[in-house]
Amino acid sequence: MYLGTEEIVLAVVAYGVIAAMAIPGVRALTGKRRAWTVKPPYNFNQVSSRNTWPFMMTWVGVAGLLSLPATYFEAIGDEAMRQRWWDLPFIWIPVPFILLAYIWWPAKLAPRWYREWVERGGQRFVMPWSDDEIAAVRELPEGRGRMKMLEDIDRCRQLTAAAGADA
Repeated sequence: MYLGTEEIVLAVVAYGVIAAMAIPGVRALTGKRRAWTVKPPYNFNQVSSRNTWPFMMTWVGVAGLLSLPATYFEAIGDEAMRQRWWDLPFIWIPVPFILLAYIWWPAKLAPRWYREWVERGGQRFVMPWSDDEIAAVRELPEGRGRMKMLEDIDRCRQLTAAAGADA
């Protein structure tokens, strides 16, 4: 069965959106924006006391990228190749990580700055920026990146103060 042009475009757009979910996840994990760590969990039924959405979004994006070739094979009508693609074991690697991130994320599989934050307490009332990191950001040359990080530091201060008042 061959897909029409409209179906192909829709499939590519859908998988592109899914793959694009990795971008904010990866950006959040770089450590330049950390306010997400001290915000209340986005999922009302999340087991972990820490937000895990960047980990989940990153792995959903990886799953989207890995499934793009299957869409191509579907579009050209090659059912045998589409089936073979889904039979490859590496295609399913993101699934356990998505499920793990939905419930909890081990700090050992996180970036260094996140592990250090967890070691300092890793709760909503604990500032995700250390004093040394704040001083290093202040020493950066003027620019948009420095300004955004300083805004994030201020936002983190507000959120941790509010979380500390609630505790």
